[in-house]
Amino acid sequence: MARRRRAVVGAGSPALGRDLSPAEIAAAVASGSTPAARWLFLGRDGRLTAYCSVPQGVARWTETEPGSTRWIGPELFPVEDWAGRAAFSQGPDGYVYFAGMRYREDATGGREIVLATQFQTGRPLSEWRVLGNPFRGDDVPPERLGDPFVAADTSGALHLFIHCFGHSVRTRRRDAEGNWEPWAGLDNRWVRTPLVAVPTSTGSVQALAMFSKGAVHWARDASDTAFRLLGRPAQPAVDLTHTGLETGPGSVTFYWRHAADGTVVAYRLQTDRSGPSGVLTSLGGGSGEGPVAAVRASVNGYDCTVLAQRGADGAPEVAAYPTEGEVYGTWWAPVGEPCIGRPAVQVDGMGRVVLAVIRPDGTLWVARQDMLDPGLAFEPWREVG
Repeated sequence: MARRRRAVVGAGSPALGRDLSPAEIAAAVASGSTPAARWLFLGRDGRLTAYCSVPQGVARWTETEPGSTRWIGPELFPVEDWAGRAAFSQGPDGYVYFAGMRYREDATGGREIVLATQFQTGRPLSEWRVLGNPFRGDDVPPERLGDPFVAADTSGALHLFIHCFGHSVRTRRRDAEGNWEPWAGLDNRWVRTPLVAVPTSTGSVQALAMFSKGAVHWARDASDTAFRLLGRPAQPAVDLTHTGLETGPGSVTFYWRHAADGTVVAYRLQTDRSGPSGVLTSLGGGSGEGPVAAVRASVNGYDCTVLAQRGADGAPEVAAYPTEGEVYGTWWAPVGEPCIGRPAVQVDGMGRVVLAVIRPDGTLWVARQDMLDPGLAFEPWREVG
């Protein structure tokens, strides 16, 4: 679908006087407008912010103070000619980045990439910047063009990714001074899902995507000038279920669902060269769907990885295990009532694990870790408002 061409997509300010109805939010989330499970972020001031895509742009809820039961929102940040889906990512400086597509005449597939930044919790977004479309020609059907993904590394550089099935994966880097490098290609024309990229505390960025025979894994260290191929683990995967988390200095664990039974698997490269190129471990959770949300948190004084998913009955489920200790196994426990979309998990400004969901009526609910319980238990759910 082609729309009119505009140089400025939007100013990044909330739409005054335009309230989003819960029904609009419910319809957007249920349609998969926010496909990934990473949509809840902790600002440098200790406040949480939740986001979702809606047909008009981006919706946002913000805590009034760290750990508060009161939130502001949902606020609507409109984007002209918006294509309806955004990827959210946070840099080590606390900035939150938004990458999406807007309609444009003569662009490949009728769309081009737009990017915005939120520099401080609760503040307006920057202007939406147009970054074009790296795929050329009339032989690119719109349905083959994927959604963009963005990630910021420890140097302040920004990495943008987009794929087109049957063509290639393209990436573009903006350095810490704000200068954009040309688009570069990553060889794998049959990548069929958007990439997930995870920046690490050592300055590297690891990226992973799915193709017909498994996954493809790239990395770029701080000293590299381009991404390099790390491997192609031949493990069947369910499309659009992959996500990643830094689980040690420079060590990234990726998660996806096995195509045979839908169980969650964890994949991580070996830290030494004595073993195989990577280790894959099953974590159960086969009754769930979509990507898991993942965060590292302190549980009873131990460094743990907490996972969240939407279970078979629609209710959120949680599992936790010692970080990088997948061999100890996991046990998934239901938490709360049915939700739509993907549950999100984050650590709040008080150090508590927080679950967030959108209920079928379009309202945002959160549950916080009960710090008086020696295990991982949660206080009652509260509606945000």
